[in-house]
Amino acid sequence: MLNRLGRLARAPFALSKAQKARREVARGNHLLRRGELAAALKAFNLAVEIDPNNEIAWNHRGVILENLGRAEEALKSHNRAIKIRPTYLEAWCNKGVALMHLGRESRALECFDTVLKAAPRQAVALMNKGVLLARRGDHERAIGLFDRALQADPSCALAAANRGSSLLAMGKAAKAIESYNLALRRRPDLPDAWFHKGRALLEAGEPKAAAVCLKKSLDLRPDFPEATVLLERARAEEADA
Repeated sequence: MLNRLGRLARAPFALSKAQKARREVARGNHLLRRGELAAALKAFNLAVEIDPNNEIAWNHRGVILENLGRAEEALKSHNRAIKIRPTYLEAWCNKGVALMHLGRESRALECFDTVLKAAPRQAVALMNKGVLLARRGDHERAIGLFDRALQADPSCALAAANRGSSLLAMGKAAKAIESYNLALRRRPDLPDAWFHKGRALLEAGEPKAAAVCLKKSLDLRPDFPEATVLLERARAEEADA
């Protein structure tokens, strides 16, 4: 039996490179959720430096670069993730987003179709393909994809918001407002949804309600010049009513 001075000591536990990289990925994800993009990027950079085969770190690094407006670098990062794991559907989807922002729509479409071939109910790929078709003016097919995205994931607020924008582009303001309402019930913090709902209300001849929505969009994103212009118009129309 050991006395009080005869305690045993354990050797310190040494993390492997892969474990250290995963630790940095977890830290980067935490920072990303808090909106600390620069700090998160440093964590993911360190993760791929420690373990260049960590595909999650490469993919998440690409997401941050995309958010920072560095789409070309983001594309390279997603490509690294896919090279490591060719079946990494999230990276394929994010690669498509980077390609869209670079104006390479046909290549982006190939990425989304790659995802949907493997997972036909992948909500993000369905929504992003819908956005691509909407940009091309094919709103009917885009709405079909937004509907499929919402069926796959009813919480996908962006699918509902983009659906509203396609309906608005087709001159269906009332239905667009319903779709924006659906999006805002799920994500009341979406300034674009408030803005486009305000735009739809203006088209529907409701400037007072439009002004409320546009003010809300500016509260969420003070640097939103389009919302400022439209809010002034809504208040002018309300005054003339």
